[in-house]
Amino acid sequence: MVPIVLLRGLLRESGHWKALIEELKAVDSQLVIVTPNVAGNGELYEQESPTRIESMLPQVMSQLPKGCERYHLIAISMGSMLASHWAKAYPEQVASLTLINPSFARFSPFWQRINLLALGSILSRRVRGKRAFQEQILNVTCPTHQGDSSLLNYHLELASLHPVSLQNALRQLVAAAKFKGFDTPPNCITQVIVSSDDQLVSCECGKAIANHWGVELKQFESDAHDLPLAQSKALATHLYDWCLDKR
Repeated sequence: MVPIVLLRGLLRESGHWKALIEELKAVDSQLVIVTPNVAGNGELYEQESPTRIESMLPQVMSQLPKGCERYHLIAISMGSMLASHWAKAYPEQVASLTLINPSFARFSPFWQRINLLALGSILSRRVRGKRAFQEQILNVTCPTHQGDSSLLNYHLELASLHPVSLQNALRQLVAAAKFKGFDTPPNCITQVIVSSDDQLVSCECGKAIANHWGVELKQFESDAHDLPLAQSKALATHLYDWCLDKR
């Protein structure tokens, strides 16, 4: 069975895949799922984040299980940049590529790639403490879960265990802003998934990638940037039907 590699985005770590992993396992308990972190996030929070997406890949690949030759890459946001670079640099390793709410500088202007008002509302909450900061991240990236205290507490626990420094957050933001993306698609089956009313990154960014690459586009009716959290069950079903039960 080809393992699945899940790659997260800015300020997010492997623990934030919890909801999707549970739903994927509910569909097929035999799935092998790997959740590496980029330097600066998760268990690697004490390391310095690279300021180039390309420089993140060696650390991620070092966390893969031994003996595996190919992977299904499923990535969101900044993770989509890393996954697309992986698929281009090592095409023999990638069985399929799924990009969730991605954006590339090559195809989209900066005002579509990031909602500056939403980003500002998140950053401004940082001075009010950890709880207010994590609460606003959830409010922006997953509005349907606004007010969910158990989810907020879980995210606070992750942030307490693996705090992302302001310096690393800025370094990751620089890396994401600089990443241009590729003019042609990787040599593997590829899909782009977007949320119709994403409050952080315009869905037009993902649509532009799918259009330029000529690959499949799947749109979920959602206002969440964090689609794996907001619609974990529906997303897991789609992912399994699209590639995981066939390869």
